Amino acid sequence: MDCVEEVLSAGDEREAMLFKYGPGAKVPALLTDSGAYICETLLINMYLNELSGGKLYPKEKTARDLAFQIDGIASLLMESLFYRSHEIRREDGKNSQGFIDKELARANRTYDALENLVVKYSDDLHLGLISTVASLGYADWRLPGDEWRSGHSKLAVWYEEIMKRPAMDETKPIF
Repeated sequence: MDCVEEVLSAGDEREAMLFKYGPGAKVPALLTDSGAYICETLLINMYLNELSGGKLYPKEKTARDLAFQIDGIASLLMESLFYRSHEIRREDGKNSQGFIDKELARANRTYDALENLVVKYSDDLHLGLISTVASLGYADWRLPGDEWRSGHSKLAVWYEEIMKRPAMDETKPIF
């Protein structure tokens, strides 16, 4: 994937740069060579898979369907964690406990779903598993009180094992 350039920015600079390309200033985002601004993770994954010649998802239909299922659940988890972490960080009196509770329940359902799917995970790394790693890592960073490992022992063991892979260890974020 030598044809992908990572651009890092922060604060007001980041927001101004992102608004230049799209109305939501959403990350992650991908600006294609043709100038299209893609700002949904699942669409970015599909685009990168196509760019790689189909190497980022399994080719066999049943395995690919499972990878898409895992990717969708992991993306749902990330979305829920993101919304809840933002709501929690709003100033006191402006956040909605009902919304926070709703997103916690949604996150718990996704942890349960990923736990139930772990037995179907293969050793072949694909974007669904990478999305799962990213979501669980984000949960550890932004919402450690979720204690997602409690009650999800298979998922916790899988996560610890996959984080030992050199590619995961070398690219894990440092918060």
